[in-house]
Amino acid sequence: MEELAQVAIDAALNAGVMFADVRIENSTTTIIELNDGITRQSMASRMKGAGIRAFIDGAWAFAQTTNLSREGMRATGRSVAKLARATREKVADRFKIEGPVFEDNVKLNVKKPFDTVSIDEKMQFVKLIDDQARNFDKRIVATRTIYGELTSEIFIANTLGTRVYLQNTIPRIISVPTAKEGPNRQRIQQSISLRSGFEEMETETAQTIGIRASQLAIELLSSKTAEGGIYDVVIDPALNGVVTHEAFGHATEADNWPAHSTVLEEKLNETVGPEYLSISDDPTLTGMRGSTEYDWEGTKTKKRLLVKDGILTDLLHSLETSSRLGLEPNGAARAQSFMHVPLPRMSNTFMEPKDWDVDELIEDTKKGILLCSFNYGYTQSAKGQFMFQASHGYLIENGEKGTMVRDVSLAGNILEILAKVDAIGKDFELEAGTCGKDGQSIPTMTGGPHARIRQVPVGGM
Repeated sequence: MEELAQVAIDAALNAGVMFADVRIENSTTTIIELNDGITRQSMASRMKGAGIRAFIDGAWAFAQTTNLSREGMRATGRSVAKLARATREKVADRFKIEGPVFEDNVKLNVKKPFDTVSIDEKMQFVKLIDDQARNFDKRIVATRTIYGELTSEIFIANTLGTRVYLQNTIPRIISVPTAKEGPNRQRIQQSISLRSGFEEMETETAQTIGIRASQLAIELLSSKTAEGGIYDVVIDPALNGVVTHEAFGHATEADNWPAHSTVLEEKLNETVGPEYLSISDDPTLTGMRGSTEYDWEGTKTKKRLLVKDGILTDLLHSLETSSRLGLEPNGAARAQSFMHVPLPRMSNTFMEPKDWDVDELIEDTKKGILLCSFNYGYTQSAKGQFMFQASHGYLIENGEKGTMVRDVSLAGNILEILAKVDAIGKDFELEAGTCGKDGQSIPTMTGGPHARIRQVPVGGM
């Protein structure tokens, strides 16, 4: 891989560019899906190729190739450099790409590699979960169960001198049961995914996910529709993670600054929340789905304390954004595959826990609502607006968790919402997610503790 990357880099430099980088990827994926006990798909695929970028005076060009011969890499490096040179006169903001140099060979050791588990064993696992969900209760009228796995190796090289080899393996199991009673129809999705081998799928938590998903779907049948209004809201770790990631985290991706497309544009090193609020994005956490030792530009990753004691202290950077803004790179450039351009992205994003016991937090909330997990929503990073529908919730009356409710949503402006956070729990959970941006999907995790937000609008039916 290193020799082929150098061929492309030399070709790009000889064509007259200032900077070039190469990502060579070799990955395999497996997907097994059952619907109502019937196999819908069972597919394995392999992807191998290189993504090559060239840069000069603020102008980028990108090309991809599956021709990993020396001549193929040379030709692609030459052509992408010519394209960058052809577009540089149209670029107004001129700058240089600067950054540290890293050399490393990172190999991931897992207990049970995917290739040691037969496709029949994996199929039996998916069938187990689907049967669990479908047989839990006669009111479960539909099930969808998906198992996926990714194994990848990537080599990254650039003209600064970086040479990094990475490995990654990620399994995931998803259970989506639908419950129905009369006209009332409720669907729940739950998933488990970590950076590991198949051993994670053999844990009790993974082996019983179908039961838990169906149990929640059945409970929702007897829930009440929520009444909209202004509430003291307690959000659970799952919904906390969604709010932190979607409404706040995307606004800290530093490519928003040159584009003037973030509500946080004038807020760096300024107050964005109460002094007891801290928010982090940490790709160095062991075994997490969003973790990696280096990003897709070969920059070593580190914990990014985005908000420290209520102050916006860091952004998520690629080499371009750190160079343009004159800030330190922190290894946040990620791409879906070699066919995509690396962008500033999140990894494992969460609100830092504090000192409230969850039961005490509920008891201290005399009248409010506990919102749990997530169905769907939207965000507008430029304005800071968001709306998220919780999968379910519970009314809080006289400091006690009461009636289960559904069809309830949290909406507002993220800076106004953060300012109203007045209590943060000491519990902590992360959940698997997939983040989309500019047509790219990457593995992430989100979460945090329970937290309370005072007097915010909650939508109901």
